[in-house]
Amino acid sequence: MGSLRVQHGDDWIAAKATIVATKKRLLPWKYGGAMDYPLPEYVVTFSYTVGDRELTGKYVTTSPQERGHTFNIFYDPEHPDRNTGLDEPVNPWVKWTARVLGIGAVVVAIWLWGDRDWFQN
Repeated sequence: MGSLRVQHGDDWIAAKATIVATKKRLLPWKYGGAMDYPLPEYVVTFSYTVGDRELTGKYVTTSPQERGHTFNIFYDPEHPDRNTGLDEPVNPWVKWTARVLGIGAVVVAIWLWGDRDWFQN
């Protein structure tokens, strides 16, 4: 857990995080080799308090986590939503944009090659 690197570890502040939800992914995002059975993945949502704000984060694990379990994290005081508990710091808009562009490229490729007769000798 915790893929964000703490560049200025002394500047980050400790906080206690509490697990608020665990949801099993239908299909894991990462697969091993062809003969490997993919392990189940759970997306764990946790919350922590900074001042009077309650913030949330998520991480991915291969085992279910109990709601109410607490653990320590560190957060960036300049950007409190950045913390050491995050596993997937990539913005969801970036992921969706990449997916849309990928689907668009496939549609354009099919359209460009759609008029060709592939089975003509």
